[in-house]
Amino acid sequence: MDMQSDIATLQRENESLRREIARLEDLRALTYRDGLTGLWNRRYFAERLGSELSRARRAGRRPFTVLLLDVNDFHLINKTHGPGEGDLVLRWVAEFLEKSVRAHDVCCRIEADEFAVIVTEMSNSVSHRLLDRLRDKLATLSVRAPFSFGLSMGTASFPDQGTAFDVLMRVAEEARFEDKRRQASGPRTVPAEGQPGTGPADPTDPRGSGNT
Repeated sequence: MDMQSDIATLQRENESLRREIARLEDLRALTYRDGLTGLWNRRYFAERLGSELSRARRAGRRPFTVLLLDVNDFHLINKTHGPGEGDLVLRWVAEFLEKSVRAHDVCCRIEADEFAVIVTEMSNSVSHRLLDRLRDKLATLSVRAPFSFGLSMGTASFPDQGTAFDVLMRVAEEARFEDKRRQASGPRTVPAEGQPGTGPADPTDPRGSGNT
């Protein structure tokens, strides 16, 4: 009888321990997630990029690429349409990224309107094709949307363009700024105040029917 009682007590304690572990895991996940978009946050990005660098070095300099991007004239979107519309844009970019890269690539929001993707096993030569594909997809969706905007993008690839965290980030940021300067000479994509707009096109809808 005492043995059965002890077993029942141990089972209850084990169940309580499992619930506590699950709760702690949920809390840990929250510390790595961006509350607005659901993407991984800057803290997770930094840790994951460090881990990816270590794995790539151990695997004989296996290539990977860091993609950085931000929303052009995001401050004007907030000023013209309000922060609520700005939040819709950020959520749209998050969904656009997740549906445009592979499931095992790592999409993160690292600043207010800045995003990063760790694209595993992608060399510098192939990364240019990724940029072209993203730009083509964005152009196709934007032209059908009542509220269009641009994204500035830049990449840096290990090991061709850097083998350290800071170097990869600097190269990717420089490429992003160069893309922003190139786009600045073209037409502005933020609609004027008062122009109707319900958000950018749904990245999952080829008809570009607007945000949901």
